Amino acid sequence: MSPLLRNVISTVGSKVKVLPEVAMALNSGRPVVALESTIVAHGMPYPQNLELATEVSRILRERGVIPATIAVKDGIFRAGLHPDELENLAKAGEENRAIKCSTRDLPLMASNITRSEETVQWGATTVAATMRLAHAANINTFVTGGTGGVHRGGELSLDISTDLIELSRTPVIVVSAGVKSILDVKRTLEVLETFGVPVAAWQSDEFPAFFSPESGVKAPSRFNDAMSVARAYISGRELGMESGMLVAVPNHDPAGENVEKAIKEALHEAETAGIEGRDVTPFILRTVNEKTGGDSLRSNIALVKNNAKVGADIAVAVSNVQSKSGTTMSSIKLPDIGGDAVTSRVVCVGGSVIDIIAKSSPTEKMIMGTSNPGKVFKSDGGVGRNVAEVLGRLGDKPLFYTSIGKDDGGEGILSRLSDCGVLTTAESVHFADGVSASYVALLDDNSDLVGGVADMVANQTIPPPSVEALSGVDFVLIDSNAPSHVMVDTAANAVKAGALLLFEPTSVPKAKQICETDSFIRHVSYAFPNEDELFAMSNTPVVEQSAADDFEHVKHAASNLLGRMRSDSAHVVVTLGPRGVLLASKVGGSQSCVEHTLFPAEVITKVSSNGAGDTLCGAFIHALLNGADEKQAIRFGMKAAILSLQYEDGAISPYI
Repeated sequence: MSPLLRNVISTVGSKVKVLPEVAMALNSGRPVVALESTIVAHGMPYPQNLELATEVSRILRERGVIPATIAVKDGIFRAGLHPDELENLAKAGEENRAIKCSTRDLPLMASNITRSEETVQWGATTVAATMRLAHAANINTFVTGGTGGVHRGGELSLDISTDLIELSRTPVIVVSAGVKSILDVKRTLEVLETFGVPVAAWQSDEFPAFFSPESGVKAPSRFNDAMSVARAYISGRELGMESGMLVAVPNHDPAGENVEKAIKEALHEAETAGIEGRDVTPFILRTVNEKTGGDSLRSNIALVKNNAKVGADIAVAVSNVQSKSGTTMSSIKLPDIGGDAVTSRVVCVGGSVIDIIAKSSPTEKMIMGTSNPGKVFKSDGGVGRNVAEVLGRLGDKPLFYTSIGKDDGGEGILSRLSDCGVLTTAESVHFADGVSASYVALLDDNSDLVGGVADMVANQTIPPPSVEALSGVDFVLIDSNAPSHVMVDTAANAVKAGALLLFEPTSVPKAKQICETDSFIRHVSYAFPNEDELFAMSNTPVVEQSAADDFEHVKHAASNLLGRMRSDSAHVVVTLGPRGVLLASKVGGSQSCVEHTLFPAEVITKVSSNGAGDTLCGAFIHALLNGADEKQAIRFGMKAAILSLQYEDGAISPYI
């Protein structure tokens, strides 16, 4: 990434400033979730408010979503805050430097006109104001705690939240825990119906009441998954509907039950005391606070975190739907590559494989020779395909050379790659006779491999890209699923076209075979072996070493391999599992100039290691394409790899 791009603040209109990280995500089509600032400034005391805001951001980032806190600072509308700004905002409420800001206040805040005589630095945006500014910044998904509604007795007082008005006129998906039961839930839904706002409960038939998953009111609709929300939202936009959409997520936190019980008691006390109209809500809030102690705060924190998880999945789904071509694989006729018909800065060459993983139940010891309970997962795989998917999800539009069978499995692989932003052409895809390549693996109760069967015949017809096809390409990635002659031809063509060659080995035997002569490895600028593959590729004998000497042995093997790679500049990225990643680099064509850098791994809960190395490789290439150096690229790649390590249902996390 260039220094200029790093320092740019994208401006929407003349008043809304978007944080560079948020602007980059929006420009590349990556998912972004808006967050309100009222909950930070006024929703709870410091430091719990800052801790919650930080935790919500972490939850979003783990799912591949960029957080964008919406606020007004010094008369400037902001979409995204720096960490120090977020901490300042968290303290501003108690220090009377922040005021609650709804849509009617936005033009006044922009002119530094406030209702307070004190100096106000921050405008903490409500649900309504956050929706308006998020839409102005082109953010389509917004996560909050709860939305406003019709107050009890609202038919007399006309006390109706602006949130409902904004939902009727601003096309943003609002993910909340519904409305508090101190409000009139039934009349709130009636108003939303009158305004033409789509409303649905998340995986429930009952509309939630903020602290409780139950309100006694049937939900108008139900969403069972994020993709359903995304399709409904996109359909509404295509119809020209300007209304938002409310997704109400039930709060199942146990503390919420105590709060809901206190609310019902307070409502009964208000009725008994003859309290009516606008006096009802303040009475209930005061009474509930006295009755529940800290339960309301604990439940509030839990529901916001839960909403963030759901909102992140929805934002990812919307991003994926928006990037789809709208056609099915069965109707696609791949274009000819002729001339400049397809352009990409990176080309991937390698296998496309249907992975079937059978995993024995972790709660029962696996018994050999008989059936065992467990789960079976089917997903797309193949090293080249995996790397291409990562690059596609990161917005790099890679061109993929591969071979598939003339079956539904192969067509499905290409269709899903298209959905991820991966390009294929009539020249880059060969349709082999027979079935697509497949791999079946059996894992025991510890998720360790017991055995597997690989049918890789289809990979023998992977086509090599020509020199002309690689014109203007910066990087060519190839895996060892391709036949040796295809790998050698691709390497030579990449060098002739002026592209840098990256090699991702797929197994020890294949890695050893292709490196037995220099016809391939001498063209490679970047290699991504694991430890065993490194020893095979470098022809370094594996010896028993003490723990203290392990890295020295790996460094020696990496230096040996660098000596056979591209003479001017080359790098070996060795994945070492829980020990991290080793980068060995040479500059100037001499092994005496080799530099070794170890990047320790973060301690995480691993769900599956399948695809983590491929994710690192793809994210590494993405970083290089954006101006990063090799060390920066590895740090970025390791962060991306964590997402795939924690994803169970496939090789590559969809949250990248």
